[in-house]
Amino acid sequence: MITVIYRWRVAPEHEEDFKRRWHEITEDVMKHYGGGGSRLHKTEDGDWVAYARWSRKEDRDKAFEQVTKKREGRTPQGEGKAELIEEVWLDIVDDLLIPEADLPDRFH
Repeated sequence: MITVIYRWRVAPEHEEDFKRRWHEITEDVMKHYGGGGSRLHKTEDGDWVAYARWSRKEDRDKAFEQVTKKREGRTPQGEGKAELIEEVWLDIVDDLLIPEADLPDRFH
């Protein structure tokens, strides 16, 4: 299993659209293309960061190709509403991240 970290720069007027599209695309990828889920974050400096799990790089590449084709390029990046400024590939070596549903009450 691998994880990919994505970092985008998004103009404030496009942030709501970006969040909505990220959510829709992630759900589509999980349901139809074998994605292992993702989390989206906003940094202190206003950038957006997500990390996503994949079984293999080839699966991610195929999923992105299919989603882009299915949406006819209508993605935040394809429309110039988000600039991907970094993509970092990581091999998962150990995983102690607690699933959201299992977090103690102090996190909610």
